[in-house]
Parts: sequence; C-alpha cells; structure tokens
Amino acid sequence: MIRTLPKRHLAFAALLVATAIWGVATPIIKLTLSHISLFSFLFFRFLVVCCILLPVTALELKRNPIDKRDLPNLFVLGLLGQASIILIFIGIKYTSSIDAAVIGIMAPLFVIWAGHFFYREKVKSQVKLGIAIATLGTLFVVAEPILTEHGFSLSVWLRLGGNALVILYNLCFAAYIILSKHVMGKESDQVDGALSTFGLKPMRKEYSPLLHTSITFYVALLVIIPLFVLESVGMLGGDTFHTGNWSVFALSGILYMALASSIIAYFSFEWGLKTAKVADSAIFAYLGPLFTLPASFVLLGEIPSKFVLAGVALAAVGVVIAEKGKA
Repeated sequence: MIRTLPKRHLAFAALLVATAIWGVATPIIKLTLSHISLFSFLFFRFLVVCCILLPVTALELKRNPIDKRDLPNLFVLGLLGQASIILIFIGIKYTSSIDAAVIGIMAPLFVIWAGHFFYREKVKSQVKLGIAIATLGTLFVVAEPILTEHGFSLSVWLRLGGNALVILYNLCFAAYIILSKHVMGKESDQVDGALSTFGLKPMRKEYSPLLHTSITFYVALLVIIPLFVLESVGMLGGDTFHTGNWSVFALSGILYMALASSIIAYFSFEWGLKTAKVADSAIFAYLGPLFTLPASFVLLGEIPSKFVLAGVALAAVGVVIAEKGKA
C-alpha cells in the first residue's frame, strides 16, 4: 500500500521547490539584464505569465467572484508581492547576485518578527538572539563594498544602493506573506489595524492561493506597462525597444522567470503557505543561498570575498541558534 504523505510534509516540499527556483533566479536575472533592458525584461515576463494564467483566472473568478470591496487589498498585495520585484531587479543590476542572496537571509527574519506581531506566533529568547546574530552577519555583507574598496567611490555607492534596494524588497515580501495569510482567511486584529491605518478594510471573503496569486500578476503588469513604454521610447535612459536585439540569453531568462520563477514557484509557495505557519516559510528561505552560490559561480563566475564569507558564517551561526530555539 502506498502511504500518502501528510499535508504538512507536502507543504514543506512545495516551499522547498519555490526556494530552489528563486535561489537560482538571482544570477539568472543578473545575466539576463546584460542582454535586455530592465523594464522590457519585466514587461515580457509578466505578459507571458498573464497570458498563460488568463483561462485559469477566468475560471477561478467564475467560481469565486471577487467582492469589489476587496479589490484595494488585492491591489496592495500585488504591489507588495509582484510589482516590488522592480526593486530587486534594479538592486541586482548594481550589486552581486551573491550579495543579494545573503542579504535575502534577512527576509525570513522579517517574516518571523512579522508573524510574531501580526499572528501571535511565539518567538523565544534564543530565537531573538539568533536573529540578532544573523542580522549582524547580513549587515556585514551589506557593508562589504566599503570594506573591499576602502572608500566611497561611485561604484561603492551604486553597490550600496543596490544592497539597500534588495533589503527594501525583502521587507515588501515579508509584508506580502503576512497579507497573503489574511487574504486566504487567517484572522488577525493586528492585520486589520494595519490595513485601517492605510485606509483599507478587512477582507470580506476568503480567496484561494490560485486566484489571489493570479491577480497579483495582473497588478504587476499594469504597474510595469507605463514604465516599459517610457523605457521603450528612451525616456528612462534605456535603449528603444527592438526584439531583434534579443539573444538566446534574453529569451531564456524571460521564460525561466515567467514559467519557473513566477508560475511554478509562486503557486508552490502560496499552496505551501496556506498549510504551513508563517515561520515555517522562513526556515526554507534560509536555504536560498545554497542554490544561489553555485548558480552564481557557474553562470557569472562570481566568487564570494572573504568579507562575504565571514558575513555568511556569522549569519549561519545566527540561523542555527534561532532554529534550535524554535525546536
């Protein structure tokens, strides 16, 4: 007799799939951006996703129509989860994919604190200590451009700015996770209070991971379209749009980010998140650099500096302490 895996284990497997895909995505984004302009990359990524999801989204909307009063919340969800990707795309353009991956360790730390505040998930003192150490290690990586360049040249400022944008994206993604749980029916007075601060109301209905994730992609496409148009006519400093300039790297990057990083990874993540705790998703996010580091070496030839390795080691110690505290 074939044993059926517990739903919790399947949720963990789904989160791991998403983590692996997103871990490899970082160097792929950086490589692709050397062959196609930023907003062209984002526009065609979301256009492909939205075209593929159109019949599925239409069917889901027929089964569970959206309450018009929930549209503002879903729009904000789209801004946090998808449109905010603009931040990391720009950030990766100016920093290394290794830096971006290590800084990404801060995302689960943000998620753990947010889960504690918004959903009353307990955080033990040992976990707090681990988070503090991991944060220190991550900040070491953020400041690495200053340590390696011995000054504040233009390249240093650009790299620091890139690192700052990666941090800002991780904050947005943590907020996306918290709001996603709320959209899927998880009740929280704190989330309701945060929404009211921005003039938003609590959700009227519960929506499936498939539906609300699909909606976020359409929100992102709407945000990207005007930026793509401005870039295409040269108003954002990029080249005017011309598909004839695309290489196989550009096409491959668009397809990977559309099919794997968007559709497969996001739906796997949302399906796993519906069953798992917010803090559970954080555990798997720690594994991201394990996929990014080898991919960065193979695709970009990036090798971490001694300062990055020191920061990674310090962050790893913090993660181990935090996870032992959760046990």
